[in-house]
Amino acid sequence: MPSIYSQDEASKDASLSTPTRSKSLRKVLSSKLPGFAHADRSDTATPRGGQSNGRDPPAGITVDDSEISKFNDKGNEFFGTGEYDAALRMYSEALKLLKQPNIIMDLEGDGNELMSEAMRRIRTARCLVNIGAVHIRREDFDDAISALELSLRQTKLVMSSSSLYYRACEVKADAAENIGLVFFKQKDYEQCSVMYTDALEARRKCLDLMEAKHKKWGRRSKDEARQYKDERNAVLLELSVTLFYTTLLLERLGDMKGAVESCEEAIRLRREVIPDSKQDPNSLNLFSTIGRLYCHESVKRHGNALGYFHEVHRMKCEISGRDHLDVVPSLNYLASIYKEIGDYKRSAILSDRAIEIATNGRGLNKQTCIAYTNLGDASKFLKDYEKAIDSYETALKTQSQLFESNDMMNAEVLEKLAEVYLLSKDNEKAIFSMEKSLYVKMKNLGPESQVLARSHSKLGDIYEAGGQHSNGINCHTRALRIFKHHDNKEMAATEHNKIATILKKSGENTKAMEHYMAALWHSREARLPSTDPIVADTIRNVAAFQQV
Repeated sequence: MPSIYSQDEASKDASLSTPTRSKSLRKVLSSKLPGFAHADRSDTATPRGGQSNGRDPPAGITVDDSEISKFNDKGNEFFGTGEYDAALRMYSEALKLLKQPNIIMDLEGDGNELMSEAMRRIRTARCLVNIGAVHIRREDFDDAISALELSLRQTKLVMSSSSLYYRACEVKADAAENIGLVFFKQKDYEQCSVMYTDALEARRKCLDLMEAKHKKWGRRSKDEARQYKDERNAVLLELSVTLFYTTLLLERLGDMKGAVESCEEAIRLRREVIPDSKQDPNSLNLFSTIGRLYCHESVKRHGNALGYFHEVHRMKCEISGRDHLDVVPSLNYLASIYKEIGDYKRSAILSDRAIEIATNGRGLNKQTCIAYTNLGDASKFLKDYEKAIDSYETALKTQSQLFESNDMMNAEVLEKLAEVYLLSKDNEKAIFSMEKSLYVKMKNLGPESQVLARSHSKLGDIYEAGGQHSNGINCHTRALRIFKHHDNKEMAATEHNKIATILKKSGENTKAMEHYMAALWHSREARLPSTDPIVADTIRNVAAFQQV
């Protein structure tokens, strides 16, 4: 399947400005004022001053908590408009106020009290997360790490016995996740994995603590119950975002099984909070990602992917309009999925629609190339080889104006073009296209790649179909050597079988028998079942030779 979204494109929102974060700004920008923790105030008063209700605050500079919140809120506003210098100034002012000895908190109708040391640490940690977010946006990664590590230190100073410990876990998760994001951007995936794991652990701990605290409350007012539900839902949404980031990391590491599980959990959590996806446009990235993962060659759950991409397409149409370029990626994926499940006519129709939108005065773009490639695929299966060739050649022509000649997208289309030329009995053009594809792959992947070995094998098939047995054997021998180098016994068995078949046609029965026996040995080592086509063909030919 052609790559409709590269991972970088799909994860371009996996930063501090994802739609999930932009709506509530909970991740890196929220001031998160005290919530239902006030129901238990045993930890709200500072150990040194106690409650200040009805008493004068201790001597020294006194700051109203609302002033800190104003700076944070203004910083959030600047961050949202991309004014990062101004945002940094606001967060820095909030941080200065948090260092003052006396901070008065309004208890929403229950008077005032001094901010506890635990709450001060939590608010300081959150402000440092905000500062780290600004540095990440400005790509000042060293400064970002410094601020975020300071934030982590503040959260670790909050005692686990504190009634506010769950809030410390929440901020700890924010800081760890954002450090992980920096490592992801720097391609340090090992450290990124460590931080994302810490963030997930902290989020789940926060959720457990909130639920345990809620159970101790007994009967509460409707407002308190609603407040608990809102805060719990916010944590669930934050957990879903951390799982989404983890999904992208696992996908980058090639752990498709883990990526699918992580993304599925993220979707379940969002649906628990917002059951109707029509009311949750922020689920767009999740749906696109799970659809892409289901389509991966190691997963192949195209039926599951289909529903998600229909939903993605619907949401894109609502957001951008049915004729906007933004809807083309989902059309391309739908076309590719319908091809995989055998509905080639629908695949062709969707590809034509994608081409119509992508070429309507919008200049050169990658989605046009993908749409033409999808149309070529559908046309090939519909046995309209002329249209398939025309579609692939148009894709290549467009790609030549967008990419370097050695881009891997060219290799993929050239290989598809070679297959159609072979089907239309034009072996010379098939060989030419496959050799060009091989050249591009070798430039990108090196001479020992198993991807390259598969292309050598396909070129060998083309030579063999044209009666060029010697060239065919040479290609399959190259493929065999690479597969053996990677200890891929299954593919080694396949290549031995193909070489034996060509030798048998050439009348070299002794050499053919040697390769059939080698194929049989490798297939047994690979534990292939006797029903496997290669195994069955090998056994049949070995038996035939023994009867002669």
